[in-house]
Amino acid sequence: MTVNTDFIFCKDENKNKPLQGVNFFCLEEANMLWSPELLNYADFLEKLVFRIARKPKVLISHLQRIYFCFHKDLNEQLFAAIVDFLVILNRRGQAISWRVLVGAKSRLNAEQIKAIKDFLKDEHANANLIAGNQYSIFTKGILSKNIMINYIDKPDVLDYDPLEIARDHIEYSQLEEAKRVLEKAILKQPTRFELHHELLALYQSTRDPDGFYKMFDELKQSGSEIIDEWNQLNHLFKGRNSDG
Repeated sequence: MTVNTDFIFCKDENKNKPLQGVNFFCLEEANMLWSPELLNYADFLEKLVFRIARKPKVLISHLQRIYFCFHKDLNEQLFAAIVDFLVILNRRGQAISWRVLVGAKSRLNAEQIKAIKDFLKDEHANANLIAGNQYSIFTKGILSKNIMINYIDKPDVLDYDPLEIARDHIEYSQLEEAKRVLEKAILKQPTRFELHHELLALYQSTRDPDGFYKMFDELKQSGSEIIDEWNQLNHLFKGRNSDG
């Protein structure tokens, strides 16, 4: 890799030139980080978000997410990707932060550009409180676009959707990992019954009475509401044991 070239840069010397066909946002040495063919995969962004949620400090994944959103004209997702990138950098990497903003500004609205600029200019600003949107993973601030929802810093509020994470594990046949994600999430959000349904389906399909009974006992000890499906699967496993 050539060390003297810009990693991310903006090409907008001719401001009177039509926007169509002009590359505003580029990755140098793109073959080491990016393949344009990835733009053809509809679920690539979902996989990137999953990867970032699992390993948030892998900065290349953040840049790939930003690049993908920019070139697919996913402007709200692009803003969320930049905000998540800034949260993880946590005021480090000011040069690359500004380069990302300049490179992506043609896809952002005035409010979004101002929010990012205000954060970058304020050396005391808390990265976790940057206003994000519904696509943000890490921000705990107020959602932008006048959506009146606050992320309250409570133990039972997660920065990601465990159901989607579990389903990604299932897609790749990582069933034990999916169970662990769901078990942990249920103990934090016991009234989110769709998590229960997904976990119980896994216990049944993998024929895992040991995992089932361990979690069943934890739920009873915690005083959480036990939905009927837990008792139904309990009877099913007991019936199989009695049948030998």
